[in-house]
Amino acid sequence: MRWPVPDGVVRVGVIGLGHMGRQHLRVYRDLDEVEVVAVADPDPTALAQAQRHHPAHAYRDYRQLLDAEALDAVSIVVPTREHRCVAIDALERGIHVLVEKPIAMTSDEALEMIARAKQVGVALAVGHVERFNPAVVALERELRAGALGRVFEIKARRTGPFPERIRDVGVVIDLATHDLDLMLKLTSARVEPSRARPHATSIPVTKTRCSQYYVSPTAPSARSM
Repeated sequence: MRWPVPDGVVRVGVIGLGHMGRQHLRVYRDLDEVEVVAVADPDPTALAQAQRHHPAHAYRDYRQLLDAEALDAVSIVVPTREHRCVAIDALERGIHVLVEKPIAMTSDEALEMIARAKQVGVALAVGHVERFNPAVVALERELRAGALGRVFEIKARRTGPFPERIRDVGVVIDLATHDLDLMLKLTSARVEPSRARPHATSIPVTKTRCSQYYVSPTAPSARSM
């Protein structure tokens, strides 16, 4: 690992060249301070397509990429069930990691990844891109300045369809992570989950009480996502 990078250019690898992996490549291509030096995917067609736009070394086995290349950081854009395994392999080689959200399949896997990153002293970041949405940045600024008063309730609703490409996790883990992450960021609150059942219906309702604010996230159905 080279950090800080001596020449000002971050050498990056991308593991996973599906829909989101191609988005990572697209963004890296527009950053002058980043060089994509290697990509990995078990699909040779995906590798060939990536190499048409990026003169990077291609690997079908990501472990060969991690061992052969002198990387500063790596994007992990594989199916969620593989996040923990690939991330741990990268972290143990001293490589900074950007992993797509959700961070992992389970909270235990996520905590293991976080603990390992702290142990080896490298960064582990999760791709919660909505944090950098200009509208969210402006909203947070106004909240911090006290211009909007006190937050006492936040509701979230999604109207787009659930992506068909997502096969290994459900709508809550894959998409609601954006909504929940923004709630936590905007309120700067820790969450204590509890469950309640309305008196007149058998449909469970989840309520989340924060240390400073009351947050009541909605749970849209898969059809409404």
